[in-house]
Amino acid sequence: MSNAKSSAKPGTKLDLWKISPSLLAICIDAMGFGLVYPILSAIFSDPHSGILSAGISEQWRFFFIGLGYAVYPLFMFFGSSLMGELSDVFGRKRVLSTCVLGLSASYFMMAAGAALPSLVLLIVGRGLGGLMAGCQGIAQAAISDLSTPENKAINMSIMSIAYSAGIVIGPVIGGATSSSATVSFFSYWTPFALVGLLSFACYLWILVKFKETTRAARTQKISVLLPFKVIIEAATDQRVRLLCVIFLLMQIGYSLYFQMILLQLQHEFHYSTLGLGLFSGLIGTFFVIGLTVVVRALLRRRTAAYTAQVGLVVAGVAQVASGLVHVQAGQWVLAMVIGAFDMVAYTTLLTVFSDAVPEDKQGWVLGVSGSVMAIGWVATGLLANLDPVLGDSWLIFLGGVFWLVSCALMTRYVRKRDRGTALPTPAVAEEI
Repeated sequence: MSNAKSSAKPGTKLDLWKISPSLLAICIDAMGFGLVYPILSAIFSDPHSGILSAGISEQWRFFFIGLGYAVYPLFMFFGSSLMGELSDVFGRKRVLSTCVLGLSASYFMMAAGAALPSLVLLIVGRGLGGLMAGCQGIAQAAISDLSTPENKAINMSIMSIAYSAGIVIGPVIGGATSSSATVSFFSYWTPFALVGLLSFACYLWILVKFKETTRAARTQKISVLLPFKVIIEAATDQRVRLLCVIFLLMQIGYSLYFQMILLQLQHEFHYSTLGLGLFSGLIGTFFVIGLTVVVRALLRRRTAAYTAQVGLVVAGVAQVASGLVHVQAGQWVLAMVIGAFDMVAYTTLLTVFSDAVPEDKQGWVLGVSGSVMAIGWVATGLLANLDPVLGDSWLIFLGGVFWLVSCALMTRYVRKRDRGTALPTPAVAEEI
């Protein structure tokens, strides 16, 4: 890749103002993510929503729930790697603004689909949102552009904090604005319309305030088969191949939890959209706690790879327990643990990905991580069809097993790649 890094590289402090538009884009993207899953669960489960016929069989209902879950990450598979590569070639600003504008259009389409109602508009809008979901990868690349080896892990966590803030806010807003008990005209369409408006406002701010962090390299050709090429390259690259497997298993594990726990809360405890939103908001709150407290404490004395290992095993054990627990209060407690340590593993794995390749491959490798995550969430959407057979709890339990397998592979990675790695120097530990 012929990307040239910006020559302006700061010391150990990241200028947040320079990347604040992209951080807002991540926050809005996360708001939509945290908002959409509870609303989709409610729409497809509610026989009065009009999206599906009231007399449709349970098997077909779960098929459409799985389709609603899977179409976003399916298109994200193409969009994430494509947008990451495009941002290396044409610059971060142009591609990021395109993604945010596309997100705005996708949410307005979903709003129309929920309001009419129209299953086609809802699904197509969901797919467009996945195709445009390059915000996170591009912002990660921008942060990498502005980082040094000493502060990269913490700078990546700043991006994740912005994402977590959206995860906290999104479900609560979704739950409140989808209920006619709040305002008489509120319904399933209103949260989508609200995020569409916020996305458009963010698009305008990016045009005005975002400063480019890398120089464009316009000689690079972009192929429509790029996502497959990126995955094939990753599968044959010894630096990231095992990391891709670890990340894939982790994402399948967590996505099984996040999607199935919402259905379990509906089926066993009859949660409303507001209840689902509050539960999702709790998970997001502990995302932030994991990032601001747990990951920082671990990184003071350990490497990013070791910290990822801790996150994988703790979240895995908690999710296995969640699959076995049928007490409402117990699920809330376990959600706190899973939320905190999921983000510990997620953030530090991204750092390990970034550290595995040279500076001119940052957009590529973070696009790879996005594509791997998308494949995991597509797989989970397909696994939703097993719900009538296995049930919510056993699918949650299965996800916990995926976590533990990924931890075992991470142990192998640490032994092979990080054996003999020195702990951070006192100066670096102070900075962290």
